[in-house]
Amino acid sequence: MMILVNKKRKGFSLIETMAAALILSGGVVTLCALSTRSLTAVKANREKEQAWEVLDRQLTMIDYIGIEEFIELGQMQGQIGSEEDGGEVYYWEVETEEGVYDYLYNVDIFISWGPGGRSGRISAATALNGQETLFLPDESEGTEGENEM
Repeated sequence: MMILVNKKRKGFSLIETMAAALILSGGVVTLCALSTRSLTAVKANREKEQAWEVLDRQLTMIDYIGIEEFIELGQMQGQIGSEEDGGEVYYWEVETEEGVYDYLYNVDIFISWGPGGRSGRISAATALNGQETLFLPDESEGTEGENEM
């Protein structure tokens, strides 16, 4: 007596299941690695953006009080932020040099951050006028009425 066995397969074999699991796990690992790199890049960009804000704030402060007054005060470096608060600490340093023209100063400002200021660094260079600018009226404006008499 012969028993007939239905040879139609239903489902997947163990090899096919293992291959699919391997491909799926490779995709998941790739997505996790990309996510980690993306988050690291976002953090680095945020730190750099905050450093540019610190640089802008320091240059604005120097321009507000005047470059000559700033040089007289003598505080050419400092830090902003505190590790105790859980935030990032930004170290700033300013180098000034008298320019070629009177009252014009070359200003280089450096911002660094991270442990000991070694994680990142940005810098900017500009020229600031050490003397207030006065706009005097044009001589021809004041003499027009006087000439008519």
